[in-house]
Amino acid sequence: MAAKTKPGSGLLVLVVDDEPGVRSVCRAYLERIGCTVEEAGDFKTAERALAGGRFGLALLDVRLPDGSGLDLFRTVRENQPDVPLAIITGHASVEAAVEAVKGGALDYITKPFDVARLKEVVDLAARRLPVSRRSARRPLEFHGILAASQAMRSICGLIERAAESVSTVLIQGESGSGKELAARAVHEAGPNAGQPFVPIDCSSIPPSLLESELFGHRKGAFTGAHADSDGLFLSAGTGTVFLDEIGELPRPLQPKLLRTLQEREVRPVGFTRPLPFAARVIVATNRDLRTAMADGHFRRDLFYRLHVIPICLPPLRTRREDIAPLAQRFLKDLNRRSGRRAKFSRGALRQLERRDWPGNVRELQNWVERAFALSTGDLIDEAALEAPGAEPQPPRKGDRIEDYERQAIQAALRKTNGNREKAAKILDIGVATLFRRLKKYKLK
Repeated sequence: MAAKTKPGSGLLVLVVDDEPGVRSVCRAYLERIGCTVEEAGDFKTAERALAGGRFGLALLDVRLPDGSGLDLFRTVRENQPDVPLAIITGHASVEAAVEAVKGGALDYITKPFDVARLKEVVDLAARRLPVSRRSARRPLEFHGILAASQAMRSICGLIERAAESVSTVLIQGESGSGKELAARAVHEAGPNAGQPFVPIDCSSIPPSLLESELFGHRKGAFTGAHADSDGLFLSAGTGTVFLDEIGELPRPLQPKLLRTLQEREVRPVGFTRPLPFAARVIVATNRDLRTAMADGHFRRDLFYRLHVIPICLPPLRTRREDIAPLAQRFLKDLNRRSGRRAKFSRGALRQLERRDWPGNVRELQNWVERAFALSTGDLIDEAALEAPGAEPQPPRKGDRIEDYERQAIQAALRKTNGNREKAAKILDIGVATLFRRLKKYKLK
């Protein structure tokens, strides 16, 4: 399950109150939960700040020295209706605050503050605010995705818009770039987030069994079918079916998937009638499907049925601003699990940012874990990143890509004692692809 968004992360909040103590209390709590805070002590200062419409939440005191917070509320509602507003009030002005809520305010908070109440307001504002409007001052956390670069912030915005639709989403990107994480984000940002998210790797299941896994089967439909099975499309209910490595889907199954998506119904193996399903469908691939179409390996009509909402994840080497925040997150997770307090030196972070990471986020995570395990103290410096055996040997004249691929396959098989399914997972390829490579290189 993807990590949940931290309450208030990336939210830019304006606190409008003439009492410095109130503003200070608000700032301390809001910054602790990940918000960026600006302050205003009077009507005019607040009005100028709000004119830009850049805040994710504004907390407005009813009584200001040069005007009424309720007048400011009405002005903002008229001119910037998408800026979330909440009212700060004393007990004497609760009725006015209630009227403001009826007029479109998120909620009201009475003084002295109840931080639980303040958190509720922040959570509500964060859910309502589009990703594109959240603060760019710190990395954005969006349903498990960490985005410091503008490229990934744009992806988060696209995911947020895609989540509101029921159309098929096609996620494309290199191995290790986070395609399943993006698929989970689409699911969790949508209205059916509480329903099942059912993933399947189309390359890891033998073709003879894949049809039954996807569409279900009737008892006795084939050898080993000892009971009826719903299959993934039906078992997902009103949730999401995620078909990973869709480019590896066997050619004979492609027309059946096409009909399933067009008719919104499945025909389990051995059933005589189709059954409707309600799940949304997200697919992902690291293959170039247009090339696969040209080669005859992927149906053109299926491609266009899948290519309704395309999301293309950029490789890590093109968004270097994300490298350090991701490394810090991975290290934080390792610290939490181990009880250590390890941290990176500045030089180590700079070194990580200079690398190209052909394996993308997954490779970066593996490097952080290795450096964490091999470091002798709590400071992970450049030396820890350059531990013996950590850096692959540079290519030499005459080396071929096939040689590296053969060596990687042999190493994965040794590590897994010949288990091909586990080796395929290490290599981040499908089992069917691994079998083809084994045949190509005449490996056992």
